[in-house]
Amino acid sequence: MSKNRACIFCGEKARNKNNEHVLPQWLLSLTGKPSRTVKFGLNYKNGKMLEYSWNRFCFPACEKCNNHYSDIENRSKKYIETILNRGSLSSFEYSDLMDWLDKVRIGLWLGYMLIQGNPLGVNPNFYINNRICKKDRMIAIYSIESNEVGLNAIGVDSLIFHSQPSCFGLRINNILIINISNDYLFSERCGFPYPKVRYTSLDGDNANMMHFTNFEVTRPVKHPLLEKKIIKPSIHLYQPIMNRPHKANKNSKIFQSGFEGDYNLCDSYLLRNTMSKYPDPPPPIGTSNSNDACKGKLFFQHLNEVELIQDINEPINFQRVTGIHSRPVYELIKQIYDFQNLVYQQEKIEANDQLLLKSRMEDRQEIIKLNENELSKYLEWAKLGHKDNFLQKPSF
Repeated sequence: MSKNRACIFCGEKARNKNNEHVLPQWLLSLTGKPSRTVKFGLNYKNGKMLEYSWNRFCFPACEKCNNHYSDIENRSKKYIETILNRGSLSSFEYSDLMDWLDKVRIGLWLGYMLIQGNPLGVNPNFYINNRICKKDRMIAIYSIESNEVGLNAIGVDSLIFHSQPSCFGLRINNILIINISNDYLFSERCGFPYPKVRYTSLDGDNANMMHFTNFEVTRPVKHPLLEKKIIKPSIHLYQPIMNRPHKANKNSKIFQSGFEGDYNLCDSYLLRNTMSKYPDPPPPIGTSNSNDACKGKLFFQHLNEVELIQDINEPINFQRVTGIHSRPVYELIKQIYDFQNLVYQQEKIEANDQLLLKSRMEDRQEIIKLNENELSKYLEWAKLGHKDNFLQKPSF
């Protein structure tokens, strides 16, 4: 599809080049004919609608990088098939599925940026390899009342997603998955370390990089984990993530366990509520595994409480959704854009150059306005009674 030869996984020139289907072949086959033609949004360079087959939506990759992900693709295929049959997965399996969603979300971000002409002029400083399991993440799964097979990637062509790939949706036949991931999105409310000060610097030595300082821990767990109302899903899971300090962080030695924000050699709460690696001694900074993340255990967000799932092998069952909680699909989809706006607006930006700061703030407001306008158009279309106006399926 593209003349760009950078590997979508590592960002380097693709070696022994092959093609990576960001939405894998098994998923395309599961949801219809892989050769079916679909729309991919607007090409901002020529103003024309992008339209071609799903199986052409692929990008350059190193053979080694691509092969590295074959196992997680095989596992995720089984997970999705289980979910489509309303079966149960364990915390461990849902955590693994969220790794796959990280892969897909970042792959879609890079792919859409390329095919839509990179309208914001983003210069990617990360690729799939260095964004899996690096940020707090949430998954919400809705069962929808439809017998139609199909696949939709939702929210991935918005300008907010181009700027910050934090939230997207996947409609896979009769389920809708919403996935959100961002730095310390809910660590504080899970009782994990979080920075009181966070911002993106637009200029200086670390331009366009996130900065985190003044870490704290507050307990107990707070309800709800994300302070924004969400329509009740059948599966609603949150996972806080702890990372190794960046090698450029001069204060990294104060994080004695080796994880950013954790000042202790071993915190008993974190010891109980993480899946692995904590409080293993960190490998030396600069080695291949020095940035290994530590996955928190999963938290299930119920309507009235938060449940920490201690046993990572315990089956997690679909929850019933009935009555007033069963909403039209267009309302479920609206949440994707609402969450994009929420996370985007939470990001604080700073700059020594005040003209640069003013310009960026104006750009941000325009992007938010455009996102809201596109959403309004979609809602008006959906309310006219088009086929995606069906409800969540009320029972399982």
